[in-house]
Amino acid sequence: MSDTSAYSMPSLPEESAQDGENSESFGAETRASSIMITCACGETFSSLVYHAVNVTLEPELLYQLLADTLNVAVCPNCGRRARSAIPFVYHDMARGLFAYVFPNGDLSEEERSQRLERLRAVYNQAVAASGDVTRSAREDASAAADSPRLQDAIPQPGAPPMQVIFGIEQLRKLVESLLEPSERLGKVTLTAQGNDSAQREQLRLIAQRLARGAGCLTETTERSDTFSITIYGPRSQIGVIAQALRQG
Repeated sequence: MSDTSAYSMPSLPEESAQDGENSESFGAETRASSIMITCACGETFSSLVYHAVNVTLEPELLYQLLADTLNVAVCPNCGRRARSAIPFVYHDMARGLFAYVFPNGDLSEEERSQRLERLRAVYNQAVAASGDVTRSAREDASAAADSPRLQDAIPQPGAPPMQVIFGIEQLRKLVESLLEPSERLGKVTLTAQGNDSAQREQLRLIAQRLARGAGCLTETTERSDTFSITIYGPRSQIGVIAQALRQG
């Protein structure tokens, strides 16, 4: 996987980072939006940007983070990569991690203080709104005692505690420290030499079939003389794929 480099992304400058700071971001569900990007090579394309990520509900997003593909746009024409500067919420209910992430870790102390102050105000607003919804749910539930407790599905004020993280690499290190060895990122790469389109398509189909069967993801790298497709996901599942490839 190539290094991330900068190119023109009108919707994702540092100045727009506060766009991700709104009370809706603190919900439990994953939220994303599609944006249009113009690359330095002149190509214009759409890319998906996540504003809230729940890896308990969508585990594949955990491995996008670990593989450095989460909120990273890749130009389909030249392959340049660029990371979104928009903050996002990261929620792992199973491991008790709830964090607000500023992807850029190179902010000055003054900039960090400003972001934290703005975030504190928005978070307090979200907690207050959660309390209102919880109280309303309790009132509704009293009329239907046999139904599931609605408040159990609503984030409670004060829980879980929210961490603030500056830098995507800091988030990745923290997440990795919470994983069991079998859950950590594993990769296996299939490569075809030459530019035979039929051979490339066959390799793509094989990799996608293996990835789907193991609940893993793929990332493709195309060059004039080589074609590579990386399958990535939990180390335990990648081990199963690697064994199947050796036996095949």
